[in-house]
Amino acid sequence: MNGYVNSTKTVYKDNNSFAGLDLFSAVKGCFDRIAASTNNLKHLNIMLVGKSGVGKSTLINNLFREKLAQTGGVRPVTNDITGYSKPNFPLTVYDSRGFELNKSAQKNIKKQIVSTITKCASTGRTEDAIHCLLYCINSGSRRIEPDELSWIMELTSESYILKVPVIVVLTQSYSAPYAKQISDFIKSRNLGVSAVVPVLAEDYDLGMGQAVKHYGLDNLIYEIERTLTDELAETLANVQKASADLKQRKASLIVNASTAEAAAAVALTPLPVADSVVLVGIQTKMLAEITTVYGLGISRSFISLFLSTALGTSGATIGGRTLVSALKLIPGIGTAAGGMINAAVASGITTAMGNAYIQLMTMIHNGQILPEELDSKINLEKLFAVIDTAFRNQTDEDDFKTAE
Repeated sequence: MNGYVNSTKTVYKDNNSFAGLDLFSAVKGCFDRIAASTNNLKHLNIMLVGKSGVGKSTLINNLFREKLAQTGGVRPVTNDITGYSKPNFPLTVYDSRGFELNKSAQKNIKKQIVSTITKCASTGRTEDAIHCLLYCINSGSRRIEPDELSWIMELTSESYILKVPVIVVLTQSYSAPYAKQISDFIKSRNLGVSAVVPVLAEDYDLGMGQAVKHYGLDNLIYEIERTLTDELAETLANVQKASADLKQRKASLIVNASTAEAAAAVALTPLPVADSVVLVGIQTKMLAEITTVYGLGISRSFISLFLSTALGTSGATIGGRTLVSALKLIPGIGTAAGGMINAAVASGITTAMGNAYIQLMTMIHNGQILPEELDSKINLEKLFAVIDTAFRNQTDEDDFKTAE
């Protein structure tokens, strides 16, 4: 990478790359956008219902990236309902008291649940309403009380009026075949639920070195997502940790939108030097939005390292083709021809950068790279390899399209 680095700024001198880039400003802009993007997330509210001992706390602590049931702030809503939340985390989980009480107590709990849903909806504000209700049944007990089936039907009737979807979660599903039997039975009862999802939230130790691996959490996230508006689905992608697929899908949509924006913006920019300014602005916005999807604590030094490596790689890999900006200055060629060529180059650079960043975020999400060890020699080699591969793959794809 041809450039010099001091404590506040990196400026690239390679005219084939991004001339005059103030990396410090780019990184600051990226972090400002991360804060704005995170603050703009709508607050998501989920209610948990079920008997004590069904594993509700284990469920939410494995679904979401913050362990609300262990470290979250506790807010008593009623005598039998508690809200769990944390500062700067756009999720509240409402947990109801268990039903294994006398009939009178059960009736009171049901009344408080419906009352809470009604009260939360009464403000008319999206961020106050209960958006989804998870009714948890322990399938490991291998029995479903008739009273529970009746209550689910009552709840879906009430929730239909209040527009709160109900998902039945079969917790502690150690035996997948048996959990399927229960699931099929519940579905056959036409209870009006949105879905029935068997889940084993944590690995279950069978002894003698054998264990049942956890499963079903990603399916549950998918079913929750299906019940939400697009805005709330964005929040779910941020707060959940069970589905890497959801994060990748949302992040890929951001890359596609940014690629289109980059192509359009560069096509309208008549000055070659300005290409880098326009592109980097779009790309830092893209990185910020992807970071919000993953909900990871990314440092300024990592963003700086990623940007400097990605921009340097784009210059080295795509090479002299970025010089077609000069066509815009040649009389008789005009901005249209130059814009068309540069739109393709801008698209390629933005797509490659976005795909590389998604891959790195996924590696961090999956624990393959620890955020606090990003500057280790091994992780730096991974960073360079991911970025270089993404740009070379994109270059090959662009060359193939050109050949066509």
